[in-house]
Parts: sequence; structure tokens; C-alpha cells
Amino acid sequence: MEKFSKEEKHAQCVKEIKSTLIAGGICCLWHIGTAFVLNGKGIYFLGMPAWFSVSVFGTIVLSIASVIILAKKVFKDFDYDEEKGEEK
Repeated sequence: MEKFSKEEKHAQCVKEIKSTLIAGGICCLWHIGTAFVLNGKGIYFLGMPAWFSVSVFGTIVLSIASVIILAKKVFKDFDYDEEKGEEK
């Protein structure tokens, strides 16, 4: 577990929040974008319309990949509670 000052803890939390919102936004754009682009094309995949298959299954894969990347590269393990010896 890493030791951070109060300002560094706050900055890390903001970085994690922004990164998570960006990843969620990318997943949302993929889901909506592929549904609109592939809708009405008459293409089928796995017995379902291609827009549904690509949109839903692609979003699942993209979100799992996003979680793995965020966990490895962005998130840090630290205790957010104040230590007993620190001044407020």
C-alpha cells in the first residue's frame, strides 16, 4: 500500500474518476454507435441481427478490457482514511 499526502490522495481519486468516466463513455459510444450503423443492414450473426450481436457482445468485451486496463494502469492501492499522527 502506497503512502500519499492528502493532496496526492485527492489527485489520485480524481484521476481514477476521470479514467472510469472516459472508459464508460467509450463503452456507451460503442454500444449506441454500432447499433445505429448496423441497424437495417440485414446481416445476421449468431441468429440475431448484427447490430444487436456486435453492440451487446462488443460492449461486454470492451468493458471487461477497460476494467483490466484501469486496474493495472490507473488504480492505486492506498488508504484514504486519515492516519492518527497526521494533522488535519
